[in-house]
Amino acid sequence: MDGMSPAPDTQNTARNNPAKIVRTLAAIAVALAGIFVLSMTIHPAGMDYIEYWSSGKLLVHHADPYSPAGVLALEKSLGFLDKTPLIMLNPPWALFLIAPLGFLGVRAGLFLWTIVAIGCVLAFTWLLNVPPKHRAFALVFAPSLASICSSQSSPFLLLGFVLFLRFHRDRPFLAGASLLLMAIKPHLFLIFWVVLLADCIFRRAWLILVGGILALVAGTAFAMYFDPHIWPQYIAMLRGYKIQQGFLPTASMVFRMLIDVRAFWLLFVPSAFAIAWGLWYYTRHRLEWDWKTHGMLLILVTIFASPYGFFTDEIVLLPSIVLALNFPEKRKYSDWILLAVNTIALVIILADHAALSSRAYLWTPVTWLLWFLYTTRGFRHPDRQASAVLPKPAEIGEIGA
Repeated sequence: MDGMSPAPDTQNTARNNPAKIVRTLAAIAVALAGIFVLSMTIHPAGMDYIEYWSSGKLLVHHADPYSPAGVLALEKSLGFLDKTPLIMLNPPWALFLIAPLGFLGVRAGLFLWTIVAIGCVLAFTWLLNVPPKHRAFALVFAPSLASICSSQSSPFLLLGFVLFLRFHRDRPFLAGASLLLMAIKPHLFLIFWVVLLADCIFRRAWLILVGGILALVAGTAFAMYFDPHIWPQYIAMLRGYKIQQGFLPTASMVFRMLIDVRAFWLLFVPSAFAIAWGLWYYTRHRLEWDWKTHGMLLILVTIFASPYGFFTDEIVLLPSIVLALNFPEKRKYSDWILLAVNTIALVIILADHAALSSRAYLWTPVTWLLWFLYTTRGFRHPDRQASAVLPKPAEIGEIGA
Protein backbone atom coordinates (compact mmCIF):
# COMPACT_ATOMS: atom_id res chain seq x y z
CA MET A 1 0.00 0.00 0.00
CA ASP A 2 1.13 3.50 -0.78
CA GLY A 3 2.80 5.19 2.16
CA MET A 4 2.65 2.16 4.45
CA SER A 5 5.61 -0.02 3.41
CA PRO A 6 8.89 0.38 1.52
CA ALA A 7 9.02 -0.33 -2.17
CA PRO A 8 10.30 -3.79 -3.14
CA ASP A 9 13.62 -2.39 -4.36
CA THR A 10 14.14 -0.66 -1.04
CA GLN A 11 13.33 -3.87 0.82
CA ASN A 12 15.80 -5.88 -1.27
CA THR A 13 18.47 -3.24 -0.77
CA ALA A 14 17.94 -3.36 2.98
CA ARG A 15 18.25 -7.15 3.01
CA ASN A 16 21.41 -7.14 0.95
CA ASN A 17 23.16 -4.33 2.81
CA PRO A 18 25.67 -5.94 5.23
CA ALA A 19 26.56 -2.61 6.80
CA LYS A 20 22.96 -1.95 7.73
CA ILE A 21 22.61 -5.44 9.17
CA VAL A 22 25.74 -4.94 11.27
CA ARG A 23 24.49 -1.58 12.53
CA THR A 24 21.14 -3.11 13.44
CA LEU A 25 22.76 -5.99 15.32
CA ALA A 26 25.09 -3.57 17.09
CA ALA A 27 22.15 -1.41 18.16
CA ILE A 28 20.32 -4.48 19.48
CA ALA A 29 23.42 -5.59 21.38
CA VAL A 30 23.85 -2.15 22.97
CA ALA A 31 20.17 -2.05 23.92
CA LEU A 32 20.32 -5.51 25.49
CA ALA A 33 23.48 -4.58 27.38
CA GLY A 34 21.83 -1.42 28.68
CA ILE A 35 18.75 -3.30 29.82
CA PHE A 36 20.95 -5.92 31.48
CA VAL A 37 22.94 -3.30 33.38
CA LEU A 38 19.77 -1.56 34.53
CA SER A 39 18.24 -4.88 35.61
CA MET A 40 21.32 -5.65 37.68
CA THR A 41 21.51 -2.22 39.33
CA ILE A 42 17.89 -1.12 39.85
CA HIS A 43 16.43 -2.22 43.18
CA PRO A 44 13.35 -4.31 42.30
CA ALA A 45 11.73 -3.73 45.71
CA GLY A 46 10.50 -0.35 44.49
CA MET A 47 8.81 -1.75 41.36
CA ASP A 48 5.48 -3.45 40.73
CA TYR A 49 7.51 -6.23 39.14
CA ILE A 50 8.07 -7.84 42.55
CA GLU A 51 4.41 -8.83 42.77
CA TYR A 52 4.75 -10.81 39.54
CA TRP A 53 8.05 -12.38 40.58
CA SER A 54 6.73 -13.30 44.04
CA SER A 55 3.53 -14.84 42.67
CA GLY A 56 5.50 -16.71 40.01
CA LYS A 57 7.87 -18.08 42.63
CA LEU A 58 4.98 -19.29 44.79
CA LEU A 59 3.15 -20.80 41.81
CA VAL A 60 6.02 -22.94 40.53
CA HIS A 61 6.53 -24.24 44.07
CA HIS A 62 2.86 -25.30 44.14
CA ALA A 63 1.94 -22.65 46.70
CA ASP A 64 -0.84 -20.05 46.67
CA PRO A 65 0.28 -17.19 44.37
CA TYR A 66 -2.45 -14.96 45.83
CA SER A 67 -1.49 -15.50 49.48
CA PRO A 68 -0.90 -12.10 51.15
CA ALA A 69 1.38 -13.66 53.74
CA GLY A 70 3.39 -15.66 51.22
CA VAL A 71 3.76 -12.76 48.80
CA LEU A 72 4.70 -10.33 51.57
CA ALA A 73 7.39 -12.69 52.91
CA LEU A 74 9.06 -12.87 49.50
CA GLU A 75 8.74 -9.12 48.96
CA LYS A 76 10.23 -8.41 52.39
CA SER A 77 13.21 -10.59 51.47
CA LEU A 78 13.86 -8.16 48.60
CA GLY A 79 13.78 -5.10 50.85
CA PHE A 80 10.12 -4.18 50.44
CA LEU A 81 9.20 -1.84 53.31
CA ASP A 82 5.42 -1.56 53.21
CA LYS A 83 3.30 -3.66 55.59
CA THR A 84 0.73 -4.35 52.89
CA PRO A 85 1.92 -6.67 50.09
CA LEU A 86 1.71 -5.88 46.41
CA ILE A 87 -0.49 -8.67 45.04
CA MET A 88 -1.26 -9.25 41.38
CA LEU A 89 -5.01 -8.99 40.78
CA ASN A 90 -4.99 -10.75 37.41
CA PRO A 91 -7.20 -13.87 37.15
CA PRO A 92 -5.67 -17.36 37.21
CA TRP A 93 -5.59 -17.72 33.42
CA ALA A 94 -2.94 -14.94 33.40
CA LEU A 95 -0.50 -16.85 35.58
CA PHE A 96 1.21 -18.50 32.61
CA LEU A 97 2.81 -15.11 31.92
CA ILE A 98 4.52 -14.86 35.29
CA ALA A 99 5.34 -18.55 35.81
CA PRO A 100 8.74 -18.31 34.02
CA LEU A 101 9.80 -15.68 36.57
CA GLY A 102 9.49 -18.30 39.29
CA PHE A 103 12.38 -20.27 37.82
CA LEU A 104 14.68 -17.22 37.77
CA GLY A 105 16.36 -14.97 40.27
CA VAL A 106 14.72 -11.62 40.84
CA ARG A 107 17.17 -9.65 38.68
CA ALA A 108 17.36 -12.20 35.87
CA GLY A 109 13.57 -12.24 35.86
CA LEU A 110 13.48 -8.44 35.65
CA PHE A 111 15.81 -8.55 32.65
CA LEU A 112 13.55 -11.08 30.89
CA TRP A 113 10.38 -9.19 31.83
CA THR A 114 11.76 -5.92 30.45
CA ILE A 115 12.90 -7.53 27.20
CA VAL A 116 9.47 -9.07 26.66
CA ALA A 117 7.71 -5.76 27.44
CA ILE A 118 9.80 -3.92 24.85
CA GLY A 119 9.26 -6.81 22.45
CA CYS A 120 5.49 -6.37 22.74
CA VAL A 121 5.80 -2.73 21.62
CA LEU A 122 8.15 -3.61 18.77
CA ALA A 123 5.80 -6.41 17.69
CA PHE A 124 3.06 -3.81 17.35
CA THR A 125 5.14 -1.80 14.87
CA TRP A 126 5.88 -4.91 12.80
CA LEU A 127 2.52 -6.68 12.85
CA LEU A 128 0.59 -3.56 11.85
CA ASN A 129 3.31 -2.33 9.49
CA VAL A 130 3.68 1.03 11.22
CA PRO A 131 5.44 3.56 8.95
CA PRO A 132 9.15 4.03 9.86
CA LYS A 133 8.62 7.67 10.83
CA HIS A 134 6.21 6.65 13.60
CA ARG A 135 7.97 3.56 14.97
CA ALA A 136 10.11 5.43 17.48
CA PHE A 137 6.99 7.12 18.86
CA ALA A 138 5.69 3.71 19.96
CA LEU A 139 8.51 3.50 22.52
CA VAL A 140 8.29 7.11 23.70
CA PHE A 141 4.49 7.10 23.91
CA ALA A 142 4.02 8.02 27.56
CA PRO A 143 1.96 4.93 28.57
CA SER A 144 4.53 2.70 26.80
CA LEU A 145 7.43 4.26 28.67
CA ALA A 146 5.54 4.12 31.96
CA SER A 147 4.69 0.44 31.42
CA ILE A 148 8.28 -0.51 30.68
CA CYS A 149 9.83 1.58 33.47
CA SER A 150 7.36 0.37 36.10
CA SER A 151 7.50 -3.24 34.82
CA GLN A 152 3.74 -3.47 34.45
CA SER A 153 1.94 -6.24 32.55
CA SER A 154 0.17 -3.70 30.30
CA PRO A 155 2.36 -4.36 27.19
CA PHE A 156 0.71 -7.78 26.97
CA LEU A 157 -2.63 -6.00 26.49
CA LEU A 158 -1.19 -4.23 23.48
CA LEU A 159 0.23 -7.44 22.05
CA GLY A 160 -3.10 -9.24 22.46
CA PHE A 161 -5.03 -6.44 20.75
CA VAL A 162 -2.51 -6.22 17.90
CA LEU A 163 -2.54 -9.98 17.33
CA PHE A 164 -6.33 -9.85 17.20
CA LEU A 165 -6.17 -7.06 14.60
CA ARG A 166 -3.58 -9.02 12.63
CA PHE A 167 -5.46 -12.33 12.53
CA HIS A 168 -9.17 -11.57 12.90
CA ARG A 169 -9.97 -12.00 9.19
CA ASP A 170 -7.61 -14.66 7.86
CA ARG A 171 -6.95 -16.73 11.03
CA PRO A 172 -9.96 -16.24 13.33
CA PHE A 173 -9.06 -19.05 15.73
CA LEU A 174 -5.66 -17.48 16.44
CA ALA A 175 -7.33 -14.09 16.75
CA GLY A 176 -9.62 -15.49 19.41
CA ALA A 177 -6.75 -17.19 21.22
CA SER A 178 -4.78 -13.94 21.27
CA LEU A 179 -7.59 -12.34 23.28
CA LEU A 180 -6.24 -14.28 26.27
CA LEU A 181 -3.63 -11.55 26.58
CA MET A 182 -6.34 -8.90 26.80
CA ALA A 183 -8.28 -11.04 29.26
CA ILE A 184 -5.52 -10.69 31.86
CA LYS A 185 -7.38 -7.44 32.70
CA PRO A 186 -10.91 -8.28 31.57
CA HIS A 187 -12.56 -5.32 33.34
CA LEU A 188 -10.75 -2.87 31.04
CA PHE A 189 -12.53 -4.07 27.90
CA LEU A 190 -16.20 -4.42 28.85
CA ILE A 191 -17.42 -2.47 25.79
CA PHE A 192 -14.99 -4.29 23.51
CA TRP A 193 -16.17 -7.74 24.70
CA VAL A 194 -19.84 -6.92 24.11
CA VAL A 195 -19.30 -5.51 20.62
CA LEU A 196 -16.97 -8.40 19.74
CA LEU A 197 -19.68 -10.87 20.73
CA ALA A 198 -22.23 -9.00 18.63
CA ASP A 199 -19.86 -9.00 15.64
CA CYS A 200 -19.11 -12.72 15.98
CA ILE A 201 -22.82 -13.50 16.05
CA PHE A 202 -23.61 -11.24 13.11
CA ARG A 203 -20.77 -12.61 10.97
CA ARG A 204 -21.01 -16.14 12.37
CA ALA A 205 -17.34 -15.91 13.27
CA TRP A 206 -17.57 -18.81 15.70
CA LEU A 207 -13.87 -19.66 15.44
CA ILE A 208 -12.98 -16.41 17.21
CA LEU A 209 -15.19 -17.40 20.13
CA VAL A 210 -13.88 -20.97 20.13
CA GLY A 211 -10.28 -19.75 20.10
CA GLY A 212 -10.92 -17.38 22.98
CA ILE A 213 -12.72 -19.95 25.11
CA LEU A 214 -10.08 -22.64 24.53
CA ALA A 215 -7.31 -20.16 25.36
CA LEU A 216 -9.01 -19.33 28.66
CA VAL A 217 -9.40 -23.03 29.41
CA ALA A 218 -5.75 -23.70 28.58
CA GLY A 219 -4.57 -20.79 30.72
CA THR A 220 -6.69 -21.95 33.63
CA ALA A 221 -5.53 -25.56 33.24
CA PHE A 222 -1.91 -24.39 33.32
CA ALA A 223 -2.48 -22.58 36.61
CA MET A 224 -4.40 -25.50 38.12
CA TYR A 225 -1.59 -27.88 37.26
CA PHE A 226 0.58 -26.05 39.79
CA ASP A 227 -2.24 -25.19 42.20
CA PRO A 228 -5.55 -27.10 41.96
CA HIS A 229 -7.19 -24.69 44.42
CA ILE A 230 -6.30 -21.57 42.48
CA TRP A 231 -9.86 -20.28 41.96
CA PRO A 232 -10.97 -20.38 45.63
CA GLN A 233 -7.67 -18.70 46.53
CA TYR A 234 -8.17 -16.00 43.92
CA ILE A 235 -11.72 -15.27 45.06
CA ALA A 236 -10.60 -15.13 48.71
CA MET A 237 -7.87 -12.64 47.77
CA LEU A 238 -10.34 -10.39 45.94
CA ARG A 239 -12.69 -10.38 48.93
CA GLY A 240 -9.90 -9.27 51.21
CA TYR A 241 -8.45 -6.71 48.84
CA LYS A 242 -9.59 -3.11 49.31
CA ILE A 243 -9.80 -2.12 45.66
CA GLN A 244 -13.21 -0.56 46.22
CA GLN A 245 -11.65 1.86 48.71
CA GLY A 246 -8.71 3.05 46.62
CA PHE A 247 -8.52 5.84 44.06
CA LEU A 248 -7.91 5.11 40.40
CA PRO A 249 -7.47 7.80 37.72
CA THR A 250 -10.54 7.06 35.60
CA ALA A 251 -13.66 8.96 34.55
CA SER A 252 -15.71 6.25 36.28
CA MET A 253 -13.97 7.05 39.56
CA VAL A 254 -14.81 10.75 39.18
CA PHE A 255 -18.44 9.81 38.46
CA ARG A 256 -18.53 7.69 41.61
CA MET A 257 -16.98 10.41 43.77
CA LEU A 258 -19.47 12.99 42.53
CA ILE A 259 -22.44 10.82 43.53
CA ASP A 260 -21.45 8.48 46.38
CA VAL A 261 -17.86 7.48 47.01
CA ARG A 262 -19.02 4.47 49.04
CA ALA A 263 -21.02 2.95 46.16
CA PHE A 264 -18.59 0.69 44.32
CA TRP A 265 -21.20 -0.27 41.72
CA LEU A 266 -21.25 3.29 40.39
CA LEU A 267 -17.90 2.58 38.72
CA PHE A 268 -19.76 0.43 36.19
CA VAL A 269 -22.45 2.96 35.26
CA PRO A 270 -20.30 4.78 32.63
CA SER A 271 -19.46 1.39 31.12
CA ALA A 272 -23.17 0.59 30.82
CA PHE A 273 -23.77 3.80 28.85
CA ALA A 274 -20.64 3.13 26.77
CA ILE A 275 -21.86 -0.39 25.96
CA ALA A 276 -25.13 1.08 24.69
CA TRP A 277 -23.16 3.52 22.54
CA GLY A 278 -20.87 0.71 21.32
CA LEU A 279 -23.79 -1.43 20.21
CA TRP A 280 -25.35 1.58 18.42
CA TYR A 281 -22.02 2.37 16.75
CA TYR A 282 -21.57 -1.24 15.67
CA THR A 283 -25.14 -1.53 14.37
CA ARG A 284 -24.64 1.60 12.30
CA HIS A 285 -21.44 0.25 10.70
CA ARG A 286 -21.95 -3.52 10.93
CA LEU A 287 -22.02 -4.11 7.16
CA GLU A 288 -18.59 -2.54 6.60
CA TRP A 289 -17.21 -3.13 10.11
CA ASP A 290 -13.44 -3.43 10.21
CA TRP A 291 -11.69 -3.80 13.57
CA LYS A 292 -8.58 -2.03 12.24
CA THR A 293 -10.57 1.14 11.64
CA HIS A 294 -13.91 1.17 13.48
CA GLY A 295 -12.27 -0.70 16.35
CA MET A 296 -9.86 2.18 16.92
CA LEU A 297 -12.55 4.56 18.12
CA LEU A 298 -14.22 1.74 20.03
CA ILE A 299 -11.07 0.94 22.02
CA LEU A 300 -10.60 4.62 22.90
CA VAL A 301 -14.12 4.79 24.33
CA THR A 302 -13.61 1.42 26.02
CA ILE A 303 -10.57 2.62 27.95
CA PHE A 304 -12.15 5.99 28.71
CA ALA A 305 -15.23 4.35 30.28
CA SER A 306 -13.46 1.43 32.01
CA PRO A 307 -14.51 0.98 35.66
CA TYR A 308 -10.94 1.03 36.90
CA GLY A 309 -7.47 0.97 35.41
CA PHE A 310 -4.06 2.61 35.39
CA PHE A 311 -2.24 5.04 33.14
CA THR A 312 -0.01 2.23 31.87
CA ASP A 313 -3.06 0.38 30.50
CA GLU A 314 -3.48 3.16 27.95
CA ILE A 315 -0.63 1.58 25.99
CA VAL A 316 -3.36 -0.40 24.22
CA LEU A 317 -4.37 2.85 22.50
CA LEU A 318 -1.21 2.91 20.38
CA PRO A 319 -2.93 1.48 17.26
CA SER A 320 -5.55 4.23 17.50
CA ILE A 321 -2.90 6.92 17.85
CA VAL A 322 -0.92 5.66 14.87
CA LEU A 323 -4.05 5.33 12.74
CA ALA A 324 -4.88 8.98 13.43
CA LEU A 325 -1.31 10.05 12.65
CA ASN A 326 -1.67 8.42 9.21
CA PHE A 327 -5.19 9.65 8.56
CA PRO A 328 -5.40 11.10 5.02
CA GLU A 329 -7.33 14.22 6.03
CA LYS A 330 -5.91 14.81 9.49
CA ARG A 331 -5.82 18.35 10.82
CA LYS A 332 -2.74 20.48 10.25
CA TYR A 333 -1.44 20.88 13.80
CA SER A 334 -2.49 17.50 15.20
CA ASP A 335 1.11 16.21 15.34
CA TRP A 336 2.19 19.18 17.44
CA ILE A 337 -0.76 18.79 19.77
CA LEU A 338 0.07 15.11 20.27
CA LEU A 339 3.69 16.02 20.97
CA ALA A 340 2.59 18.54 23.60
CA VAL A 341 0.17 16.12 25.27
CA ASN A 342 2.69 13.29 25.30
CA THR A 343 5.41 15.58 26.64
CA ILE A 344 3.23 16.71 29.54
CA ALA A 345 2.50 13.08 30.40
CA LEU A 346 6.23 12.27 30.23
CA VAL A 347 7.00 15.17 32.55
CA ILE A 348 4.54 13.78 35.08
CA ILE A 349 6.19 10.38 34.84
CA LEU A 350 9.84 11.43 34.86
CA ALA A 351 9.85 14.63 36.92
CA ASP A 352 7.07 14.19 39.46
CA HIS A 353 7.43 10.40 39.80
CA ALA A 354 3.66 10.22 40.16
CA ALA A 355 2.23 6.90 41.32
CA LEU A 356 0.13 5.05 38.76
CA SER A 357 -2.97 5.74 40.85
CA SER A 358 -2.21 9.48 41.01
CA ARG A 359 -4.87 12.05 40.18
CA ALA A 360 -2.26 13.54 37.83
CA TYR A 361 -3.37 11.00 35.20
CA LEU A 362 -7.10 11.72 35.29
CA TRP A 363 -6.95 13.80 32.14
CA THR A 364 -5.15 11.39 29.82
CA PRO A 365 -7.90 8.93 28.70
CA VAL A 366 -10.28 11.69 27.62
CA THR A 367 -7.41 13.65 26.05
CA TRP A 368 -6.36 10.77 23.77
CA LEU A 369 -10.01 10.38 22.75
CA LEU A 370 -10.53 14.08 22.04
CA TRP A 371 -7.23 14.30 20.15
CA PHE A 372 -8.24 11.33 17.99
CA LEU A 373 -11.61 12.89 17.15
CA TYR A 374 -9.98 16.25 16.42
CA THR A 375 -7.26 14.75 14.23
CA THR A 376 -9.65 12.57 12.22
CA ARG A 377 -12.28 15.32 11.93
CA GLY A 378 -14.79 13.40 13.98
CA PHE A 379 -13.97 10.02 12.40
CA ARG A 380 -17.23 10.32 10.46
CA HIS A 381 -16.49 8.06 7.48
CA PRO A 382 -13.75 5.59 8.54
CA ASP A 383 -14.86 2.99 5.98
CA ARG A 384 -14.12 5.36 3.08
CA GLN A 385 -10.59 6.19 4.22
CA ALA A 386 -9.52 2.92 5.84
CA SER A 387 -7.50 1.72 2.86
CA ALA A 388 -5.20 4.71 3.12
CA VAL A 389 -4.52 4.30 6.83
CA LEU A 390 -3.60 0.69 7.63
CA PRO A 391 -2.69 -2.29 5.41
CA LYS A 392 -5.48 -4.43 4.07
CA PRO A 393 -5.79 -7.95 5.54
CA ALA A 394 -4.08 -9.55 2.52
CA GLU A 395 -1.20 -7.11 2.72
CA ILE A 396 -0.75 -7.76 6.41
CA GLY A 397 -0.68 -11.46 5.65
CA GLU A 398 2.12 -10.85 3.18
CA ILE A 399 4.08 -9.01 5.84
CA GLY A 400 3.82 -11.92 8.21
CA ALA A 401 4.59 -14.52 5.54
